[in-house]
Amino acid sequence: KTSVSFRDVCLLKVFQLGLTTLKQLQTRAINADPQQEAILGEQSLALTVRCLSFDFIGTNPDESTEDVGTIQAPTSWRALLQDPAT
Repeated sequence: KTSVSFRDVCLLKVFQLGLTTLKQLQTRAINADPQQEAILGEQSLALTVRCLSFDFIGTNPDESTEDVGTIQAPTSWRALLQDPAT
């Protein structure tokens, strides 16, 4: 299934990219004007939220349902999610 392959091969890397960009913005490692920083920050935050909103267990046929406040992330994500620096 395509979504399972995406989850297993790409999603963690996409999530890490969003987190890295947010950290770089926080430490001023990205040289951009304030407007560009704001846009990049908003987009990076939206990307990380979308990654966490992914239907990890494949039970949500309708993505427009209400947020439940918990996720079923793969165990391979555990160290990253529990890291206080994240």
